Amino acid sequence: KLSSLTKSRNATRWFSSRRNRSAAMQQKQEDLFSMLDSHQVAQEIKSPDSRLHETKSNDESKDEIQVQRLQEDRVQLFKEAGMMTKALYRSCLRSVNLIRDGNQHDFADFEAREEEQKTDRLQKSISASFSFEPPVDRDNELSSRALYYLAYTKESFHQEVDCLVAEPWREDNLKRFLYLIKQGERKRKWVLEDYKFDDPHTNKWEEVKLEEWEAKAWKLIRETYDSNGWVYQDDFANNDEDYQDEGIDWDEDDDSDEIKQ
Repeated sequence: KLSSLTKSRNATRWFSSRRNRSAAMQQKQEDLFSMLDSHQVAQEIKSPDSRLHETKSNDESKDEIQVQRLQEDRVQLFKEAGMMTKALYRSCLRSVNLIRDGNQHDFADFEAREEEQKTDRLQKSISASFSFEPPVDRDNELSSRALYYLAYTKESFHQEVDCLVAEPWREDNLKRFLYLIKQGERKRKWVLEDYKFDDPHTNKWEEVKLEEWEAKAWKLIRETYDSNGWVYQDDFANNDEDYQDEGIDWDEDDDSDEIKQ
C-alpha cells in the first residue's frame, strides 16, 4: 500500500501535470487565435493589393485596346489616303494624255508661227541670208510637252510616296501629305487652264471626301499624342508666349514657276 506521503506526491504531480496541459492548451489556443488574426490582417492587407493589381490589369487592357484601335484607324485611313492619291494620279495621267493631242489654241499658234516662218524665209531668201530657227514640228512639240508633264507627275508622286508610312503618325507627316495632295490638284488644274483646256476630271476629285478624311486623320493624331503623353504643337505654341513656330516651308523645293516649258 502507498503511504499517505506517496499519495500526496502523486496527487501533486497529477494536478501539476493537469495545470501544465491546461496552460499548454491555453497557449496553443492563443497561438491559434493569434495566427488567425494575423492571417486575417494579411488578407485585408493583401486585398487592396489584389484590387490594385486588378485595376492595373484593367488599365493595361484598356491601354492595349486603345493602342490597337488607333492602329486599326491608322490602317484604314492609310488605305483611304492611298485611294485618294491613286485617284489624283490617274486624273493627272488623263490630263497629260489630253494635252498630248493639242487643242484649237495650239493649232492656231502652230499656224501663226508657220506663217511667220514662211514670211521670214521669203525675206531672207531675197536678202540672201538664212535662219537657224528650225521649222515648226507640231507632233514633236505636243509629244515633248506631254512627256515633260508625265515625267514631272511620276517624279512628284514617287518621291513623296512614303510620307504616311511612319508609325505612329505625327503632325508633320499629316501636314506634308495634305499639302502634297492639295498642291497636286491645284497644279493639275493650273496646267490645263494655262494651255486653255477644259477640265474633264472635275468629278474625279472629291474635295468633300478629303475634308472628311482630314478631320478623321487629325482626330487620330490628337488621340495618338494623348495616348503617348506628347505635347501637341498647337497647344505648345498657345501656352508658350515665347514660342515662335517658323513652320516647315513646304514650298522650299516647289518649282511651280518653272513647271511650264
